[in-house]
Amino acid sequence: GTQNFAKAEELSSVIGEYLEKIVAVANEVPPWWQVGLSANYRRVTETLLPGLRSLVLELIAKRREEFNEDGENTVTADLLGVLLSSKVLSDEDILAVLFDVVIAGSDTTASTITAALFLLYQPQQKKLLDSILKEVSDVDLTTIESLNDVRASLPVLSGCIREVLRLYPPVPFIGRTSIETALVDGCEVPEGSVMCWSPWFLGRNPQEWREPVEEIRPERWDESSPHWNAAPSSGGARDTFSFLPFGAGPRGCLGSRLGIMEATLAVAGLLKEFSFQFDRDALDVRYDLTLNLEGACVGTVTPLPPLPERGLNPAGRELLPE
Repeated sequence: GTQNFAKAEELSSVIGEYLEKIVAVANEVPPWWQVGLSANYRRVTETLLPGLRSLVLELIAKRREEFNEDGENTVTADLLGVLLSSKVLSDEDILAVLFDVVIAGSDTTASTITAALFLLYQPQQKKLLDSILKEVSDVDLTTIESLNDVRASLPVLSGCIREVLRLYPPVPFIGRTSIETALVDGCEVPEGSVMCWSPWFLGRNPQEWREPVEEIRPERWDESSPHWNAAPSSGGARDTFSFLPFGAGPRGCLGSRLGIMEATLAVAGLLKEFSFQFDRDALDVRYDLTLNLEGACVGTVTPLPPLPERGLNPAGRELLPE
């Protein structure tokens, strides 16, 4: 209802400002936050984070009211409902998961969708775009329920989204702090050390990926292709850890599968209904915490005719000639 919409608007506004201020703090030189002289950092820690916690905990409390005496969800089947149904997670645990999925999954998914549409509508990708348009027109997107369904129903577009994540990962650098001293490939890593890697460079490393490294080749992710796919889960790269837009292991992104599914279905839905044209042909990017287009990019979005006028029924199947 109206109240839920207002809460969603408030949450979206707080998340947007939170991300904006975090980027500002990260770009401060020198790092004033370390000595308590950053107004942006104080805004984050004293106002935005407490406000965000309060909003999300309020949502959790309201959703708990939808559960019956046996702890069963009686209303909505969604991520929050699933987390609450587990019965073993505290509100703080659920809060941490939602922070990871919602905050880390807002700009990141949007940047992947933007990059995919921009790249597909470049002249050199016409053959690939035509193939994907045919693929999405044949699929009823409302029947897709899982990432496995996405890969089975939209194999070319799924491969394309993974190629976009390989070449233009939403997060340029990922870091981890060593909780104890360890020996890594003969090098001692002291406790408390911060180690970083770049998904951008890993995804473009010619020693790991088959040529042409910097071209979108969805067939890299075709598990039936013996040429491309030496490692089925990593696009044919020599090492599974060459594709790390979401990190890996127990500290990997909790929403990785959801993010890929969201981006693929969003692009598929947009391609079904609209065509796009952009005023430039280079995807110049700027990295803050996430990938952003550098400078203004004007796009023209044109609604497509209704499916029956394109020889397709609403389910996406070809109409038989009369």
